[in-house]
Amino acid sequence: MDLSQKEPNKRVLILDDEEDVLDFLKIYLGSLGWETTLASSTNEAFAHLETTKFFLVITDIAMPEMDGYEFIGKLKDKTIPSQVLLMTGFGYNPKHTLVKIYKTSRYTCLFKPFNRVKLTEAVQDAYNAYHAPYDIVKQDEPQDQPS
Repeated sequence: MDLSQKEPNKRVLILDDEEDVLDFLKIYLGSLGWETTLASSTNEAFAHLETTKFFLVITDIAMPEMDGYEFIGKLKDKTIPSQVLLMTGFGYNPKHTLVKIYKTSRYTCLFKPFNRVKLTEAVQDAYNAYHAPYDIVKQDEPQDQPS
């Protein structure tokens, strides 16, 4: 499977080492019609990403084996086109690394406990960004040839 190619879908991969967070997101996002897959480790997440296309990966920042920033770096290295949302249990602090990273990467960050309106909007925004019409070429449609 070519990991760099987009495929229209409603799949969300959720990566967190806290089972209650995974359970909440699965139930809540599932109730909104999103197809969720859960991973409690980065190795498990990469195994899913090798076989399934996701429009969105939601990842915790603080995890035991690899933090969310390292994970995102590996996503980029593998040219996985999924949108990314970060989540953290740490409150807002203007000196936190999260704020510094946001200034350069512009990933949306969700704070736990989740604000459901912001979570819903962030997922929908990611869906819209991933499925922008100029980025997806349908396999069965002929390509326009330049004149």
